[in-house]
Amino acid sequence: MSDICKQDTDKILLVEGIDDCHVVMALCAAHEVLQTFGLYECNGDTKVLKRLNALIVRPDHPQVIGVMLDTDTSLESRWANIKGKLSHYSYKLPDIPEIDGTIVEGITDEPKLGFWLMPNNQNSGKLEDFCAQLAEPTALEFARECIVEAQVKKVTTFKPLDISKAVIHTYLAWQDEPGRPMGQAITKQALQPNTDIAIRFTDWLIRLFT
Repeated sequence: MSDICKQDTDKILLVEGIDDCHVVMALCAAHEVLQTFGLYECNGDTKVLKRLNALIVRPDHPQVIGVMLDTDTSLESRWANIKGKLSHYSYKLPDIPEIDGTIVEGITDEPKLGFWLMPNNQNSGKLEDFCAQLAEPTALEFARECIVEAQVKKVTTFKPLDISKAVIHTYLAWQDEPGRPMGQAITKQALQPNTDIAIRFTDWLIRLFT
């Protein structure tokens, strides 16, 4: 396919949306990760798991499938949901996600699978919480304080679940060329790609796909 975020390849990483796709591409470029895999944005978390199942049962299934998912309010619930979706296959998933990203082999004729649960396989959250760990800490904390103050003054309308989105986009609004998407912000170093979490994530990609 011509769309860089809608690939159908033998090694594939399933992500929720366009922002996820471009963050992955920017981190791979920054760490010179060989693009041995394609990306497929599924337009939502439930569609990620539906596509995962569809790919596993496909006669010409991919060799390797990676899955990158937000955990929102509960990492435990997300992991239980994943394990439930895969319970009728031969995969043996650990009780909790591996801290450096989970990778499991299929026992029978099934693809190798990998899972990265945002932000860090330990805490609940989403892509924006991951990207917050690439931000300059002092500026990020001030952005967080500004958001809290705005909430106190009742000038915000975002849902509580989206506070991390509000914080990171406030931070990005203060950078050179304000308002860049997160992937572009990594490329332009407004978000630093050499933090511990970014290195752990790209190491997981390398272990999974090479």
